[in-house]
Amino acid sequence: MTVHFPKPGDYSEEVFSLVNKRLEKGDIRQVIVATTSGSTALKAADAIKGVKLIAVTHQAGFREPGEMEIPLESIQELETKGVKVVTATHALAGIDRAVRKKHGTWLTTEIMAETLRLFGQGTKVCAEIVIMAADAGVISMDDVIAIGGTGRGADTAWVVTPAHSHSFFHMKMKELICKP
Repeated sequence: MTVHFPKPGDYSEEVFSLVNKRLEKGDIRQVIVATTSGSTALKAADAIKGVKLIAVTHQAGFREPGEMEIPLESIQELETKGVKVVTATHALAGIDRAVRKKHGTWLTTEIMAETLRLFGQGTKVCAEIVIMAADAGVISMDDVIAIGGTGRGADTAWVVTPAHSHSFFHMKMKELICKP
């Protein structure tokens, strides 16, 4: 069953409950959650048990050059709870975003990101964090549940067959759990 929220926003508790319900099937052992400050991942660590949990953060310098948005204390707390934290270049932005900002020219990966946003920001985030986790080597290539959102908190979850960035089109967005 797919749940549609009335609008984008922080539905983290509901998303985690729906993810736990989906995990009851027993066929998925990895959950990837997007987090900026660490708070969504910390809530997920308390709510989702019995699976490998990976938190994917914004890359360093996303807001301020050389700065991490997620505090070191949050990373340490997540790691204490057994959560693997991945910080990597955004799979659907990176250098393409620099070209757009400097030259006003859209390149392939940002066009792909915009296309995924047709299904909501959280869907784009889910696809992106799966690629980032795969490229970081912290997940197996078995199906995962990806949790993303729009702004703060979680509002979207998908069952995804992972792929690395160089084989992006092998990734499959298999099952929508919830989204705005």
